[in-house]
This record gives sequence, C-alpha cells and structure tokens, in this order.
Amino acid sequence: MDFIKGLYEARMTRTESNTKKLSYRDCCERTYLCLLIVELLRQFPRYTQSAQQYARETSRHTNYDYFRMNSTDLYNFIYFVTGDEKAMEKLKDSEAAAKIRSQTHLPEMAVNRYLSKIGAKQSPTAVPQFFMSVESKIPIGSGDYKNIRRVITNLDKLDNRRSLQRAVTKLLYAARARLRSGDLIDDLEKFAADRNLEWPSVQDTQPVISRTDAKISSTDLLFLQRIVGKNKLPLALKYIELSQQGKTIPSNVAQAFTPAIDLLVDIIQGGGSYVAQLQRLQKLAKKQRKPR
Repeated sequence: MDFIKGLYEARMTRTESNTKKLSYRDCCERTYLCLLIVELLRQFPRYTQSAQQYARETSRHTNYDYFRMNSTDLYNFIYFVTGDEKAMEKLKDSEAAAKIRSQTHLPEMAVNRYLSKIGAKQSPTAVPQFFMSVESKIPIGSGDYKNIRRVITNLDKLDNRRSLQRAVTKLLYAARARLRSGDLIDDLEKFAADRNLEWPSVQDTQPVISRTDAKISSTDLLFLQRIVGKNKLPLALKYIELSQQGKTIPSNVAQAFTPAIDLLVDIIQGGGSYVAQLQRLQKLAKKQRKPR
C-alpha cells in the first residue's frame, strides 16, 4: 500500500489540468523514458521488486482507454499516445496532437505483454527488439535515448563500467528534464546513487521545454520567409523540424534561424509591455488558426 500511495502522491498526471501542459510528442518521449527506467531497474535485484510493482500497476487494466488519476504516469502516457479524440482534447494542442496521433501506432499489445511479464515476475523476451519497435513506431528521434537503449537492453554484453555510467547519467538528465515530478525518478536516482553511476563529466544536453506538435504548412512557409528571408528558408524550416524532434541542430542550420531570434531578442529588450503584447498575439493566433 505504501508503494501505491507513493505513486499517487508523486505523479505528473495526478489531474487532467496537469496534462494540458503536455504535447503529444511529450507523451511519446515520456512513455519511452518510463519504459527505459523500468527495464533498467528490473535487471538489478535491489530494484527488481519496485519495477515489478510498477509494471503490475501499469498493466493491470489491460486496455489504456481511460485517463486514470489513480494509475501510474506510464499508464496515462500510453493512454495519450494510443488515445482517441477525447484523449487528444486533454493535451496542450488537441488539433496538432490529433494529427500526429493519426500517424503514430504504438505496439500496445507488445507493450502490455512486456509489462505484464515483468509484473508477473517473469523475464520478458526479445527485449532489444521490443524497444527498437517502440522507438520506431512512436517515433523517437533523440540520439541520446537510442544510445541509452542500446546499453540498457544489452547489459550482459557490456565490457566496461563507463558505458553503464554514461547511459545511466544520460537517463538521469532526461528524467530530470522530462519526468521531474514523475513517479519513477526517485527510484532511478536512488539506484544511481547506490551504485555510484552518475558521472558528472557527462554533458547534460537535455532541453527542458515541451516539444511542440505543430507542423509548418506550405502556407506558413510564406510567412516564415518574410522573417528569415528567401535564401535562409530551407534551413530555417530544418531548424524547426529538428527542434520539434529533439535532435541536435547543426551550426549552419542554427544560423539560418538568426533573423527570427533577433526579432525575439528585440522584443525582449523592448521591455515587459512588448513581451506581453507578443504573448497576447500568440494567444490570438492560436484562436484564429485554421484547421488543417
């Protein structure tokens, strides 16, 4: 009961109002991170039971068809990733979320089978293949997440401790940025501390901001061109795409977006009233945006 009570008190998805801060991409990333943490913890005896309890609580409803305030964060993230129109309406930008949802097919049965096996104190089979399938179907664009997955799903093949330290540290950084108030981070941090696996020299490259779901249409390109110029338009569009996918942005691509950054800096330096006007314009633009 203490475990379940702890889940309820330490979740990102305690209420539907919390989920209004999340985009569909956010839910995809957080689903994958939660699965990675469960997979890591289950392989170490001192934390196996916690992973089993978490997996059991997540998979006990079988279908991820309702938002459940008394279930795990992972359950609710899966609900959003596989959800219907009502689920999308609970997210930050329901229109953009629905569009990406229509193109995303998380292997729900495989996920539930994986979690049910762990919850039943059994070892899941073909774990590397399972994670690669989830990674490709969501999809996951972060190179860091893929590198973490390679290490965690092949622990028996590791030839040095440094690889595990790097992977666990990167996972910690990701969890602190994306799951800070979540129900798994405490166990992950305790695990890393117990085994001295946090490596301070590993660079933290995790962005804290939410991933936007909005896509740039052909009509939008004309307006973007007015800001960055015709010559920089292709690379500026690439900047937006890489940013939305959480990928590293090459310097030449970043430079193409400089005019837009300059515009924002001018507004910021103009003072609070200009920033407030920009925020009001953003709200108005969202309301006036035409369905696509």
